[in-house]
Amino acid sequence: MVKIRVFLRASGVIFATMLAVSVPLVVRIVTLNARAPVARIGSLASWLWSQSLCRILGIEVLASGRPEGDPFVVAANHVSYIDILVLGSLYRSQFVAKDEIRGWPVFGWVSRAAGTLYVNRDNPRDAVRVIRSIRRHLAEGVAITLFPEGGTSPGEEVRPFLPTLLEPAAGAGVPCYAASLSYETPDSHVAPGDTICWHDGSNFVKHFLGIMHVKKIEARVSFSERPVRSSDRKELAQRLWEDARDSFVPIRSEAVSRRCAP
Repeated sequence: MVKIRVFLRASGVIFATMLAVSVPLVVRIVTLNARAPVARIGSLASWLWSQSLCRILGIEVLASGRPEGDPFVVAANHVSYIDILVLGSLYRSQFVAKDEIRGWPVFGWVSRAAGTLYVNRDNPRDAVRVIRSIRRHLAEGVAITLFPEGGTSPGEEVRPFLPTLLEPAAGAGVPCYAASLSYETPDSHVAPGDTICWHDGSNFVKHFLGIMHVKKIEARVSFSERPVRSSDRKELAQRLWEDARDSFVPIRSEAVSRRCAP
């Protein structure tokens, strides 16, 4: 039963990914890579892809609140690449992601086609380029999602938000929302801290195959009740972090004793 589930899910992931990659590529060719339509179609393709993969992987998204504005910025805690699917299924936006994702299977293919903004965290100067890109996207009405902790965590707490990439939102007065993400795997005896969280640099393919084995994943997302604005990026980061921290539910790291049916 488990092997059949994994096979069907893998087939669905491949089909949905190929479709999500092809549409933005066609738009790039037709528009001669014009930035605005590529960004909009890319965010639409990413949104549809995220919704499809959530259904395929058995991820039930339970959201409290919703970001509003045209555009807006979402700043979220980060425990796994699955965060991209969860947030991406709820609204249309362009993501800011670490440069390594560019070369990943599945996520890398879609993120490149969708126009994800990559940042090289080992090169502080690269942030200047990304900030300019974020500023252009916001000016064109494209929402932005970023993970300002600076990396993934084991899901025990929300780490302080770094203010650097919030500069464009602070300067333009764009409404910002904190998002806290937490996960539960109710039908598995293995803790979600072991199956969902990905923070130790383990092999991506092996970890993703492990997620396909999980029958059901509950993803809980809590957004700020009200938008946060500040012309000071450090104050903006602090207030967003406080919102995310206050609504965050630590991810269970202990296994349950019962054995669950596959």
